[in-house]
Amino acid sequence: MNDLGLRGKIAAITGSARGWGRGIALELAARGVRVLIHGRHAESVEGTCTDIRRAGGEAMGVVAELTSIDGPDRIVDKALEDFGGIDILVNNAGFLSAAPLVEMTDEQWDEIIAVQLSAHFRGCRRAARHMIAAGRGGRIINMVGGGGFTGLLNNANHCASKGGGMGAVLTWAQELAPHNITVNGVCGIVATELTRPLHDRIRLALKQAGQRSDLTARELGSYPPDEAAAIVVWLASEPAGSVTGQFFEITGPMVSLWRMASIERSIHHFPKWTPELLEEVGIGQLAAGPPRIEPSHASKPMLRLLK
Repeated sequence: MNDLGLRGKIAAITGSARGWGRGIALELAARGVRVLIHGRHAESVEGTCTDIRRAGGEAMGVVAELTSIDGPDRIVDKALEDFGGIDILVNNAGFLSAAPLVEMTDEQWDEIIAVQLSAHFRGCRRAARHMIAAGRGGRIINMVGGGGFTGLLNNANHCASKGGGMGAVLTWAQELAPHNITVNGVCGIVATELTRPLHDRIRLALKQAGQRSDLTARELGSYPPDEAAAIVVWLASEPAGSVTGQFFEITGPMVSLWRMASIERSIHHFPKWTPELLEEVGIGQLAAGPPRIEPSHASKPMLRLLK
């Protein structure tokens, strides 16, 4: 196994006690990265650390609440305390708390934004300060999502966090480039405890539609965490040192490089537009229909079935 220049590096991965984060941690540790495992429960954190150590890797753990102001800082500080530095930060932690707009509570909105957006900001800020001071560069990899482009029924909190996270990745990539710190975004639908309820909903929708419903997670477009970890490990590696401000989606055998929103069509009028002129040229007809930004490859079947 090629270590891709990763041996001896130090990584902190949020939400790595289980699920996709655990898969990422295991793959990084297999290449000689010293990993800090984070979770909300000491038992699952220690369990993942134990598995990594048994495989010959180095791992330490931290329990921290990402909805708190100091939680993300504690994760970075723990890596500094236990390993003496930080070279790689993966903001992976996330979950769903679904409700339509008229039923969503303040708590549902605030908790998702805290974990999937504000925690990115605080963790990246803390890590970047240490990376800049150390002068060795670094890698920051944040989980984004197709919902930031397309929306996802009853999950505006999730989509808002992911869309905001994409804008943050683009900004921080520019700001940190002079310090040889890359910032990239990754998306994937992974077979974990988090996605199991979503898969069950899709199976139910298929059954109600009279279609085959005994589909595996793989057949529904979700792949095991170790398979989905590959793009994250590569982005953390030395060969990816020139890649920053990009968004990748991994869906099993397919890796997609996203292009952000682009202008579909422009209409010019001099000296200025009025509402009447806009109506006269038929802009309503041009803009009618579904959103112009296409769903990601992985999101299409799920979005279609959940509507």
